[in-house]
Amino acid sequence: MAPPRDEEITQWTAELTAFTELYRSAEVAGSEEAVSHAGWHAGARLGTSTASGRLLAYNDSGVEAECVFREGDQPLFNIMSHGYGADTAERGFAVWSSRPGVLGAVDTGVRRLEVADADGVVIPADIVAHTFAVDVDLGSTPQTVDEVFAPWDPPELTVRVYGEDDALRYEGPLLSA
Repeated sequence: MAPPRDEEITQWTAELTAFTELYRSAEVAGSEEAVSHAGWHAGARLGTSTASGRLLAYNDSGVEAECVFREGDQPLFNIMSHGYGADTAERGFAVWSSRPGVLGAVDTGVRRLEVADADGVVIPADIVAHTFAVDVDLGSTPQTVDEVFAPWDPPELTVRVYGEDDALRYEGPLLSA
């Protein structure tokens, strides 16, 4: 597939900017999941009680994005022009991004996803549409480009994915090294 044209990227960025402004206004009013704009819809969100955090968004056209909120700054967008594209069929989920927390996609039929740490503490994920967010401690958040790309040993976390009738569909590592 051909990469998106500059005009498309400019359009998606403008649409996402307007969408996230509407979303943040609705978030203050307590009705953020109902927000849509120009085909964009809110997915799962990390950092709901902060001015920062991350939101997954998806468009009716198949384009998906991670919106990174930064207190006092404009949001940043990681736009995936052909959708995230990771297969969720085998494990029932796919991780899009991590640190802090974990964001990703769930397969059709997934009703619940939870993460357990090494001590057995279970953290439920928030599932919105085909996306999920789980606010799990992954250690320090990278602050520089060098830190983002530095080798990293993720903590041992177990994910459990449940489908119809709360049947366990998958249990195994959340992140791979």
